[in-house]
Amino acid sequence: MPEDIIQPDKAHTPPLRLGSLHYAWIVAATGSVAMFCGLGLGRFAFGMLLPSMSASLGLNYTQSGILGFTNLIGYLVAVLLSPLIIPRFGTRVTGTASLLLIAASMLGMAFTSSFPLLCALYVLTGIGSGGVVLPMMSVMSHWFFPSHRGLALGLVMAGPGFGIILSGFVVPKLLPFSSLMSWQTGWLIFAIINVIVAWLTFTLIRNHPDDVNRNPFGRTPTLPVKNKKKLERSNVKLLVHLGIIFAIYGATYMVYVTFIVTSMVGSYQLSEATAGGIWAWIGLLSVFSGMLFGWISDHIGRRLGLALAFFFLALAYLLVGLTDWHLGLYLSIILFGLVVWSVPVIMAASAGDYFGAPAAAASALAALTFAFSGGQALGPVAAGYLAELTGDFSISYMVSGIAAFVAIGLALLLRPQKSA
Repeated sequence: MPEDIIQPDKAHTPPLRLGSLHYAWIVAATGSVAMFCGLGLGRFAFGMLLPSMSASLGLNYTQSGILGFTNLIGYLVAVLLSPLIIPRFGTRVTGTASLLLIAASMLGMAFTSSFPLLCALYVLTGIGSGGVVLPMMSVMSHWFFPSHRGLALGLVMAGPGFGIILSGFVVPKLLPFSSLMSWQTGWLIFAIINVIVAWLTFTLIRNHPDDVNRNPFGRTPTLPVKNKKKLERSNVKLLVHLGIIFAIYGATYMVYVTFIVTSMVGSYQLSEATAGGIWAWIGLLSVFSGMLFGWISDHIGRRLGLALAFFFLALAYLLVGLTDWHLGLYLSIILFGLVVWSVPVIMAASAGDYFGAPAAAASALAALTFAFSGGQALGPVAAGYLAELTGDFSISYMVSGIAAFVAIGLALLLRPQKSA
């Protein structure tokens, strides 16, 4: 048992066994289901609910951006607390408690129409989302060797795609229920789903292979992995470099997922049902994006994998920023869906590859996620302000495309990680 991870919730009862399937894949699949709630419903369903929320509450673009910003404030709080909480309580307890917090906050949003109270509750949703994402991503460094780490993280990041699919098909069909408006009904349904998934997470997740008397899955590294408890000072520059790249991704992709449905309804004059169907396609394609780019980065390296991912993201942003034709929108949706989870997957794998395992990698991932969250927080607010000035989000998408090309250059300047 690694001495740097305290696991008070270590299970003493035998976990579920599925024949000869390595338990690492059960942990990864359960992590994917948790991410379905933590990000898919806790973060990305908001983009589908936003038009009806804005209409019923009379929100302008700036207020919509502020509401999205509150979620990211909560996410930042979770990132700051994670280095203290995860080592103390482990992935199993942290993830379960975070899913229950999301459920409680969504239940509160289902029974209020007060904008200030919605903002406060959405902060709690953000805290819960961060409390799901960080442990589910970092625990893969325990369960998988680098040879399969990217693929495993890709499986975990498939979960949010199913959340997008569900929200795309369900939200447009929501009807008022009793005294609740349609979007409040949506939050109520999502709260119930989070409670069910919290139970599943507590039942199946294990913090470390030692808990089930197994070794990590994959090819054993030929080079020894140093078990450092702190980041070396020489790695700080690399951490800042990766953090800037991740912040660019956070700002640009969050602009897209927050406002693309609003753009489809407003700028492209699509019905909410049609926009929901297109949004669901993003979710369907995104299911494969993390696994695809995780596998690619396992084979060509994290540096080239990042550059390739940002190239496709840049095209997706510019297609909706520079054109107003529907074919450009559809091409943008396809490209964005195929690449959307690539960068988080590669960054999580890079933390393990560049900084060692497990404690230094977890600290690095927390720092990188903080930079990522900062980008997410600033992106929607800036885009909402620009939309107030210009009347739509075209300028914001164009700026996102330019920023993605900057990230390509920064990715290519990274040093290749040592072969393991």
